[in-house]
Amino acid sequence: MKAKEVNEEIIGKRCKCVFTGLMVTGTIEDIKISEHTAEVFVRYDKTHQWGNGIYGTGWAFARLHDDFGSLRHLEIIDDSYQTIKVEFARSIEQINKMFTDGYKNWGAVNVKEWIDSYESTRFTEIDTHTAIITSEYNMNHVKEWLSGNIASTITEII
Repeated sequence: MKAKEVNEEIIGKRCKCVFTGLMVTGTIEDIKISEHTAEVFVRYDKTHQWGNGIYGTGWAFARLHDDFGSLRHLEIIDDSYQTIKVEFARSIEQINKMFTDGYKNWGAVNVKEWIDSYESTRFTEIDTHTAIITSEYNMNHVKEWLSGNIASTITEII
C-alpha cells in the first residue's frame, strides 16, 4: 500500500502485513497521518513472539515522500477473498519433503508453490505447523485438496 492511500475507509478492513519479516494477517484498527508519515495500526489474527516479547498488534508505516517503510508490504485482503488458518498434523518442512521427493507427480517443490499455483490463492507460513491461506474463488478446491492429501485442521477466518 502506498502512504498516500491511507485514509479512514481502510479502518476495519482485513489485511496482510509484515511483522519481523513474516507476512501475517490482521484487521486495521487505526491510522495516523502526519506531515511526514502515514501509519496503519493492525491487530494480528494471532499473537507472535519476537525475542522475549509477545505481540498482538503493530504499526506499519511509510514516509510520504518516497513510500519507504513496512507499509509498502501491507495489502488489503479484498472482501471477496476467503481466508483460512490451517494447522498441519506434520511440520510444513515434512510436508515440503513430500513435494521434493515426488516432484514428478506434484510439479511443485513445496506446499506453498502448490497452493500458490491456484489462481488468486496465496499460502503464508506463520509457524512450523500453521499457515494462512487466502483465495478469491478457489478455496473449496484448496480445502478439498488439503483434506484429501494432508492431515490438517482448517479454521475459517472472517
